[in-house]
Amino acid sequence: MTVLDRLRGIWEEQLGFAVLNEDENFFDLGGDSLMALTVAKRAAEMGIPVTPAAVLKHPTLRELAASVSDA
Repeated sequence: MTVLDRLRGIWEEQLGFAVLNEDENFFDLGGDSLMALTVAKRAAEMGIPVTPAAVLKHPTLRELAASVSDA
């Protein structure tokens, strides 16, 4: 399972629906800063180094996964 797939699962868990477009903005989909904290926590539990600031800076799945892969 790729980083993008694992992040998608976390987003879907938080948002409550399937995220089909990797270029959709987390916040446009209904995410908020508290959800971003939970996304970062869940990602860390899976060994993915994501911070809440990274979710704010890279608000699409594609951008967030790329930022982790580049780290």
